Amino acid sequence: MMKNLSESLTFTVPISLSDRVLAEEFCSQHSNLVKAKQVYLNTLAVSAVKFYLRCMGIETKWSASLSWNPVIQTVMDIADLEVIGKGRLECLPVLPNEKIIHISPEVCSDRIAYVAVQFDESLRQATLLGFVKTVSESNSVLISELRSLEEFILQLSETPEKVKQPIHLSKWLMNVVDVGWQTVESLLSPQSAELAFRFRSAEQTLAQNPDNLTISVQKGTLLNLGRQSESKPIALVVGIIPVSEQEINICVKVCPVDGQKYLPEELEIMVLDDLGTVVMQATARDTKSIQLTFSTELGEHFSIKIVLGDVNFTEFFTV
Repeated sequence: MMKNLSESLTFTVPISLSDRVLAEEFCSQHSNLVKAKQVYLNTLAVSAVKFYLRCMGIETKWSASLSWNPVIQTVMDIADLEVIGKGRLECLPVLPNEKIIHISPEVCSDRIAYVAVQFDESLRQATLLGFVKTVSESNSVLISELRSLEEFILQLSETPEKVKQPIHLSKWLMNVVDVGWQTVESLLSPQSAELAFRFRSAEQTLAQNPDNLTISVQKGTLLNLGRQSESKPIALVVGIIPVSEQEINICVKVCPVDGQKYLPEELEIMVLDDLGTVVMQATARDTKSIQLTFSTELGEHFSIKIVLGDVNFTEFFTV
């Protein structure tokens, strides 16, 4: 049940000199004044939430968050904070007298919570007003609809359900790779690794530059789609290459392992958008491998689903 803000406990923290120095350091890396102000406020908001959670005995790791990276700051309006063992929450800066908080669409999913942080006029003090668990289709939330900080701490203190967290592909570019994913060379035989896939972008790019495209990062994971003693292992390989500050090309491939020449018959691979709609798919029939290539942008979400009979596997990705 939603609580009125007036009935909820708030938490006020001082914005320290070190917080302001860090915010200045981050914003000085952005020549655009609007972006610099955005980064400054986002940094102060994350600092305030980090301080509050430390007081509550909850561990965080800001350096593992996308908002810590100046390159990501440039292309996204982001103020995320990694809560160890829980996931990422978004810190929402709120200026004095604001009644509605507008949230960037690129952070309106893949968050365990959204915490509102209101500054005073001098930007020397911040008050945590409350939180919401999800964001409406309007990408905004009324301050009067915020849930209490008591409920927020209770939620973080609960034993988390085993919810599969998405793979953050943009982190791969920073050499931060998710558990279970490894280099193609260590996953496949040398011959298979060499032929894992040739990355192909849009047809127009291929026509202009067919031989010089290389994969910036490619990682793979082993899947077993068999039942009980019946083993049907395959490799799922994902490659990414940045095309511009916003656009990234993705290549997905499934291929056999353990000396097998062909994929299991009738194996299906699908790419789904953030709404769960299938946008690409293919089925194996005497097939050595399947490759799907598409383009996406920073902040977008998709998933890969692989089905064999009544066994299926789904991996979620955030770019």
